[in-house]
Amino acid sequence: MKKLNLKLQFDNRGWYIFPVLALELTIAIVTTKMIILWALLLLTLSYTVFRNQRYGLLLEIFFMIGLGVCLTQQSNLKAPHTNQIIVNPDQLKLKNDWLSGVGQLADGQKVSFGSKIKANTRLPNSTLCLQGDFQWQTIAPATNKGEFDFQKYYQYQKIYYRGVATHIRIIKVSPNNNFLSRIHSFRFFCLQSLKKLPHWLSVNARSLLLGDFDSNETSLRQGLTNLGIIHIFSISGLHVYLLIDILIKITSILRIPRERVEIALLFILPIFAVIAGSGVGVWRASGLQIIQIIQKHLNWKISKHDCFAIVLLGQTVFTPYVLFSLAGQLSYLLSYGLIVIQAPKTWQRSILINFLSLPLIIFHSYSFSWLTFLANILLTPVFESLIIPITIFSLFIQKFKLLLEILERLFALIYTPVTALANANWTQITIGHLNIIVTVILLGLTLIWLSEFHSHWVKILIVVYCGCILYNHFPLSGQVTIIDIGQGDSILLTTPIFRKTCLIDTGGKLAFGHHKNTNNRVEQITIPYLKYQGITHLDYVFLSHQDADHIGDLHVLLQKFPVRRVCFADGMQNNRAVARQLRPFQQQVQFMKMHLGDTVAVAPELHLKVVWPNHLSKGINEDSLSLIAAIQNKRWLFTGDLNRANELKLFKSNYHIDYLKAGHHGSKTASDPQFLKKINPQLVLISAGRHNRYGHPHPETMANLKKLKIPTLNTADHGMIIWNYSYWHQQTWKVFSKENIK
Repeated sequence: MKKLNLKLQFDNRGWYIFPVLALELTIAIVTTKMIILWALLLLTLSYTVFRNQRYGLLLEIFFMIGLGVCLTQQSNLKAPHTNQIIVNPDQLKLKNDWLSGVGQLADGQKVSFGSKIKANTRLPNSTLCLQGDFQWQTIAPATNKGEFDFQKYYQYQKIYYRGVATHIRIIKVSPNNNFLSRIHSFRFFCLQSLKKLPHWLSVNARSLLLGDFDSNETSLRQGLTNLGIIHIFSISGLHVYLLIDILIKITSILRIPRERVEIALLFILPIFAVIAGSGVGVWRASGLQIIQIIQKHLNWKISKHDCFAIVLLGQTVFTPYVLFSLAGQLSYLLSYGLIVIQAPKTWQRSILINFLSLPLIIFHSYSFSWLTFLANILLTPVFESLIIPITIFSLFIQKFKLLLEILERLFALIYTPVTALANANWTQITIGHLNIIVTVILLGLTLIWLSEFHSHWVKILIVVYCGCILYNHFPLSGQVTIIDIGQGDSILLTTPIFRKTCLIDTGGKLAFGHHKNTNNRVEQITIPYLKYQGITHLDYVFLSHQDADHIGDLHVLLQKFPVRRVCFADGMQNNRAVARQLRPFQQQVQFMKMHLGDTVAVAPELHLKVVWPNHLSKGINEDSLSLIAAIQNKRWLFTGDLNRANELKLFKSNYHIDYLKAGHHGSKTASDPQFLKKINPQLVLISAGRHNRYGHPHPETMANLKKLKIPTLNTADHGMIIWNYSYWHQQTWKVFSKENIK
């Protein structure tokens, strides 16, 4: 009787979600490297259907498997040769004198592009045809662990190439000859109109109503991310439900029959989804509303699970990789969680839904905020009852400047503490990298717990989470990592078990083409990698010299990540460029002036000794802080940008070095042949940018190394380079890519 009741309960949940899950698993099998995991889940799913004698459903699963294979077939795309791109005006981003966006070629292929353009250029409110001297290349992949992979991000949108032009011009403004183009033009008109609102009202209206989050609002975005409520702005689709509710209430007052309004929504919602930015959450919320309206008017008896499955199926057909982004994963997972969770009160559901999102947030960002639960309870109602209604209201009172100013101040009071949390490391709990298998297990356990509410599932979850924390925070091996930051230096040294951490240089800002990139390598690469490792602070940061490609982003690191000590050659503190970066942090960070012969005992298995400069430093190449790192039975030498003449002064006689980090990125001004003979390294590591304008590493340097039969590894060829060692004297080399990165 008990088995029968369980089966009936399961039947009432709906079964159509099984074939749709089979479709998603098939796409994962074809697309990702975790074939065995997804194949096992697909077999388990099929076996469950078979055991319950749902043979018709089993046929649907086979059909979905075939559909998944078809959806992931890639055509043999060739590098574009055209100089023209067709683009909708709302897909353009104009920042200062840099125009970027996503458009289409004449053959329909989607591409990304960027170009310099005259500042304050007015863009027409219609579909544009742009012409420029585009240089086409494949979108670069991530080359470091923990780094966001833009190549995959764009590939999931079926964008494989990016064009960069030194100049661009509008050669044709095509008429809006189709309905979709007119919608995009209307969205562009709305975006331009909303920019006239006061700052916070404009940010709200564009992000919540049009899905356009201002790229300049980095502090607000980071604050919302740190609080774990960025989904309210970008992926929840919450405003869709609120707007429909407002529409129903207004039409009810006007005595318009609800049935007519619901029929109209079948046509309005798809249009609104495009106007609202075509985000995952908007389409999901709109799709669910459409299914529910159809279900109501046709008296269609299907479960919430089946409604959810139909919407996911529809979006997958048009966007096969919808679940391959954090936005898609959170949007659908949280939506499904609301179906599973049976908690009676809103605040209870809000807390429980956060437990469901936790594995995904950790998987993508390696940490989460302990304020997330409180922020969702407090701020979600504020968004529902205050922020979204006031944002909509502000659209109708644009001529009333005084009232707009009052609302602007109200929003400033709300967002000021949120932006203040953008750099608040104390709110973050760093877990470290979660294996995809562990993530799936955590999601499964959480779903079971939320549907059954049995205490033993909570205990299992706690054990798994604690195991992940212990594994990442007390690693069995230490490492030396040459981080691939492009043209620059940044090297991480760690010890095993009770981990100590050192960073030699931070890298600095680079300019790409004619456009100065305002992002920095520390936030893009270094900090994500530290969090990936489960590292919560740096014990030491060593500065070699003043050059921007070595310490240009030092101030960003000190602002964004906890650092205990900054070490530099004595005299370097008098360098204006260095002092300017250090001065704001002198109260929170200990500064250590290093001298020739000084030794830093980081841990019993890691000692660092200063071997240069032998005089007060000016912070220039010739007096780069040079360090020997004694790690177990190996010696490493790091010389910054030290020149040849001073390399020869480091050691009076032969002094064996196992691993040398090549000076000055392999330039011919360093790595003197006599010096190489004197230290006789087993391997030379080179940190250089791909296609850098300096020609590093220089052919002369490479020829000398080849002549001396010294092997090399270059970040420009392989990305991040890692040397692991353990207490058991097991030492291994790993490169991010075993094949050269183009």
